[in-house]
Amino acid sequence: MEIPSKLLVKLKSLKQLVLAHNQFFDKIPSELGQSCSTLEEVDLSGNRLTGELPSTFKLCSSLFSLNLGNNELSGDFLHTVISSLTNLRYLYLPFNNITGHVPRSLVNCTKLQVLDLSSNALIGNVPFELCLAASGFPLETMLLASNYLTGTVPKQLEHCRNLRKTDLSFNYLTGSIPLEIWTLPNLSELVMWANNLTGEIPEGICINGGNLQTLILNNNFISGALPQSISNCTNLVWVSLSSNQLSGEIPQGIGNLANLAILQLGNNLLTGPIPRGLGKCRNLIWLDLNSNALTGLIPLELADQAGHVNPGKVSEKQFAFVRNEGGTECKSAGGLIEFEGIHEERLEILSMVHLCPSTRIYSGRTMYTFTSNGSMIYLDLSYNSLSGTIPDELPSSSKFGTQQFNWNHSIHLWSDLDVSNNNLSGMIPSGGQLATFSASRSENNLGLCGVSLPPCGPGNEHHSSSIYHNKPTTIGMVVRIMVSFVSITIIIPLVI
Repeated sequence: MEIPSKLLVKLKSLKQLVLAHNQFFDKIPSELGQSCSTLEEVDLSGNRLTGELPSTFKLCSSLFSLNLGNNELSGDFLHTVISSLTNLRYLYLPFNNITGHVPRSLVNCTKLQVLDLSSNALIGNVPFELCLAASGFPLETMLLASNYLTGTVPKQLEHCRNLRKTDLSFNYLTGSIPLEIWTLPNLSELVMWANNLTGEIPEGICINGGNLQTLILNNNFISGALPQSISNCTNLVWVSLSSNQLSGEIPQGIGNLANLAILQLGNNLLTGPIPRGLGKCRNLIWLDLNSNALTGLIPLELADQAGHVNPGKVSEKQFAFVRNEGGTECKSAGGLIEFEGIHEERLEILSMVHLCPSTRIYSGRTMYTFTSNGSMIYLDLSYNSLSGTIPDELPSSSKFGTQQFNWNHSIHLWSDLDVSNNNLSGMIPSGGQLATFSASRSENNLGLCGVSLPPCGPGNEHHSSSIYHNKPTTIGMVVRIMVSFVSITIIIPLVI
């Protein structure tokens, strides 16, 4: 079905045209542009439109919002057409087939507040020119995730003083994040995961408070210690720094982050104890510290908020959960990743997807299903050097890990608690959630026994046997991608 252009051109005073999420295909009719002098908003997203935006759209002088996302558009129309729309404030073009560089001519759109070019095939550098416009560029949102951009994160972004959200994930960016980016006064979401970024997170972030709510830099090469000043970032909700090269101890002041709902620090080089202050985080539902060198006891304070967790601010966040189902053949129980603006097939390049013989990937949007009586639903402490016993308070709470977080219209994410591959000993508490988990969630410890492991006896210390083998084996990996009610199964043969 094509767009009914002959009918639409008769509407001489049309200001808003919304034809989103239909089955329109073929090219955008040029006739629409010939009679669009009154149009202020155009939304043709979620169709199957091809080709370019016709040059006649340069006549749309009143247009302030243009959404052409989730189509199959291509060509050079960013330069030839859109850069002429000087009143444009909101430009959405994600999930198309646009190639080439982000054109410098977009600086002509001096009123642009939102630029979304995620999931295209753009190359070149991050377009810092958008922050150098003489009129004081009002850009608030820059979304360029899932492209093929190279180079460094430009220092010139500091001139976008109104910038609130930037997502440069799934590109090929190198170097460190400039200090000037960390100190942008209005920045609330800094998302740059799955690049080749290096350097350190500077000491002094949020020293004057700061608005940072989302910090997602996982799957890079960031090193150094977590800055003590992170405890001043009291608006933080989602922190994901997994799969980097962070070292040193987790700052004790991290317990000051009262709004923190998700904390992922797995697969780093962190040492020292788990901060007891994490028990003060009233919104914490997801804690992943796997595959570090943490020592000491499991703090019983982690159970302090069981049954009292408040809904946080991660509702309606788009996510993907990579769940490892290969038992102790895999490190960690899985990983939670921010997924907005990312092509599903690009997840296949992530190392975490290929570490296990069986991996399922679930994607959707988060939604709380409780009011003020929630609990932590995910706790992964595996592959550390933790000692002592598992606190009775941790798994025995009847409210720990209950299915209180709806991750999809069709999925209720099950709870998970993984303490395997540590130096823990003693009897596994028989009450609560641990009794329902498989042995792989507690195996390979110094002397744990009971429940899913062999029974305890007088003086008995259970030593789990290793299941690692060095001989090559051929396995198949099943990746299941679920989006709402759609399920796709991909079988990839691997040789290890």
